[in-house]
Amino acid sequence: MMRSKEHSVGKVALGLGLGALGAWCWALAPGLSVVTGRRRTQGLSFRPYAHRGLHDAGSGMDLNEPSPGRTAYLNRVHECLHVESARPAGRHASPGRPEGVARVVAPENSLPAFEAACKAGYGIELDVHLSRDGQVVVIHDGDLRRVAGVNRAVADLTYAQLQQIPLYTGEGVMDGPDDRSPMHADHVGGRGRQTGGGEVGGPEAPHVPLLTEVLALVDGRVPLVVEIKMNGGLDRELMSKTDDILSAYRGDYVIESFNVLALAWYRAHRPEVTRGQLVAPYHGRVNSFDSALRWMAGSLLFNWLGRPDFVACEWHGGHSVPMRLYRFLGGVPIAWTIRSEQAQQAVGPDFDGIIFESYLPGN
Repeated sequence: MMRSKEHSVGKVALGLGLGALGAWCWALAPGLSVVTGRRRTQGLSFRPYAHRGLHDAGSGMDLNEPSPGRTAYLNRVHECLHVESARPAGRHASPGRPEGVARVVAPENSLPAFEAACKAGYGIELDVHLSRDGQVVVIHDGDLRRVAGVNRAVADLTYAQLQQIPLYTGEGVMDGPDDRSPMHADHVGGRGRQTGGGEVGGPEAPHVPLLTEVLALVDGRVPLVVEIKMNGGLDRELMSKTDDILSAYRGDYVIESFNVLALAWYRAHRPEVTRGQLVAPYHGRVNSFDSALRWMAGSLLFNWLGRPDFVACEWHGGHSVPMRLYRFLGGVPIAWTIRSEQAQQAVGPDFDGIIFESYLPGN
C-alpha cells in the first residue's frame, strides 16, 4: 500500500514537472511559425551592427584609457567621413580622447555616425523617441544631459529646438534656454559648439536627427535595427508614427525594444515585421515586485506576449539556460554591446550576430 502511494506521488510530481517544463518552453519560445521553420527573420542581417552608428563620441567612447584598437576605430570613423584624425602639433589629447584623435565629428545617433557606418559597410542600431511636437527623433536617452550637456527632456522640446542644440560629450550639464527665448546653440550654457574632443565645426554641427532624415541618408545601403524607447506602458503615438515612417522605407529594417508591449503591438498590427526582444539577465535578489518583473523579463518569461523572432541579449548572458532554450526552439540570439575582439570571440558559440561599438569587429 505504501509503495502504491509513493508511486502515485512520484507520477504526480513527474507530471507537474513536465507540465512546468512545457509551460516554460511555451512562455519563452518564439512564434510557432518560427519553431516550425515557416517564418524567417526577414530584414535581419548577421553582419555586425554599429551601436548608434559608427561614432567618435558617446556610448562606449567616454574612456580614459586609450588603446591602439580604439584609436584605429576612431581613425576609421574619420576616414569614412574624409576628416583628418591626426592631432595638430603641440595640442594635448582631450580627457577621454585617445592620442591622435583631434576632434569629434560623429557623435552617437547622429547623421555623420550613420554615414560612417554606411561607408564602412556595417549595419546600424538606432533609437527613437517623440519630440514635443510629435516628431519621431533619433536619440537614445529621454533627455539631453549626457549627449549634449543640456538639462532638458526630449519630450519637452520641439524638433526645431532640438536642431539648435549641438550634440557632444561633455562633463558639464546646463539648463536649456527658456521656451520663450530664442533657441540658439550659441546660447546653450555659453558652450557654443564645443564638444568633448574639440570643435564640431561650424553651423552644421550634428544635432538630434529625425528618423526620416536617417532613413533618407541610409537609403537601403545597410540594414537597420530600430529600438523603440518606451518606459512603462504603451506609447501608441510613438508606435504608430514610427511604423508609418518605416512602412514607407524600402531598405531592410527590424524593430526591437525592452518593452514587451512594443513587440505585442507589432505582433498584432504588423506581424510581418521582424521583431526583437531586448533583455538584460537579472542577477540580483528577487525580493520585491519590481525585482521579480526584472528577473522574469531577463529570463524571457514575457516572450509569450510578443513572440520575438530574435532576442538581443547583453552579451554576458548568452550561455544562460533561457537563452540556450530559446535558440534551441528556433529563435535568433543577438549580442549587445560588444566592445572588443576578445568579447566577440567569447560570444561566438552563443550568438548569431552582434551589436558593437568602439572597436572594429572581424567577420
